[in-house]
Amino acid sequence: MGLKLSVRGGWAAALCCVAPAVFADTVYLEDGSRINGEIVSLSANSIMMDTAFADSLTISRNQIEGLASDDTLTVLLSSGRQTEARFAYDAQPHTQRIDIGDDAGNDGLTLDDIAEIAPAVVDAQQDEDDYELPNADSLPPENGDYWSGSAEVALNGKSGNTDTSSLLTRVSALRDTGGTRLSLSASADREEEDNETTSEEYLGEARFEDDLTQRLFWFLQQELEKDEFEDIDLRSRTLIGPGYFLARRDRLTFKVRGGIGHQYEKYTNGGNNSELIFSAGWDYAQLVGEWLTLTHEFTAYPEVTNSPSENFILESALGVELPIANSDVWRLRAGLDHKYNNNPEPGVEDLDTTYNFGVLRNF
Repeated sequence: MGLKLSVRGGWAAALCCVAPAVFADTVYLEDGSRINGEIVSLSANSIMMDTAFADSLTISRNQIEGLASDDTLTVLLSSGRQTEARFAYDAQPHTQRIDIGDDAGNDGLTLDDIAEIAPAVVDAQQDEDDYELPNADSLPPENGDYWSGSAEVALNGKSGNTDTSSLLTRVSALRDTGGTRLSLSASADREEEDNETTSEEYLGEARFEDDLTQRLFWFLQQELEKDEFEDIDLRSRTLIGPGYFLARRDRLTFKVRGGIGHQYEKYTNGGNNSELIFSAGWDYAQLVGEWLTLTHEFTAYPEVTNSPSENFILESALGVELPIANSDVWRLRAGLDHKYNNNPEPGVEDLDTTYNFGVLRNF
């Protein structure tokens, strides 16, 4: 036992006595010692350094208390974004400072937000411009303003159970803290001709997402729908399940999700139905060029307990957005929505197609 202690002590002394003038980077360990050298790479499990006393040295990441670097290093953030960062560490108050790019002193940024240093393979190279999708990053906003949202007014046309044109209004809000997201939305589509209602549909949705890792998350979702022309007085869906980011970058987010839950339907004729359902789908958003935003949401809802291959609903929403006169808040939006029910109520068509063109204001 004494021999092992003396060997460890010799290593600690050697590590601490390496001249920092030769190597510009320093790794601070949880046991209070420090290692001077050159950081070669950092992964989820370990950090590799070049040192004067042991050439290449690999240290477990869970032993690291802090990092310091004289020059900027290429890093991959937990959000999937590649950038440059400089590290500084004060051993007395145990304070880690990480400066990203030109943003000096990123408050709240920790080593947990650094997925890799000098990544060998990066998901995708980031463009050098400043164009980004909103809420694409997993880092919390620097100004602490977690809320964003939009309001939309659109001309709406529909074919299927109704052949009408009407006015669609929609509002949405998002609270994104970086690791959690709460999205809320509500829409109303209603038309009257000669004092007779020819189209009436109300939708509401709330979804909460909580990141387990930089890619894996879980979600809880509640949907409410009322559609007189689909003979639905109330449709309520409650879902819970996992999700995964296939891409989470400044210009592209693509996540898949699947859940299980309960669906309750109350029909306008007085009947009702209650079923265990499953959901599977994706959410896609991409910034094309400098201004064009392309989005697509798709979800399948098969009934688990009632012949899933014969009782399911498919919903698809495709959207394209462009800014108005380079505005940051005003945008034009065109959308194409499909809803397919392979087992609708008698007299109701199985496919509804909705197309709209409107003005959207972000806030």
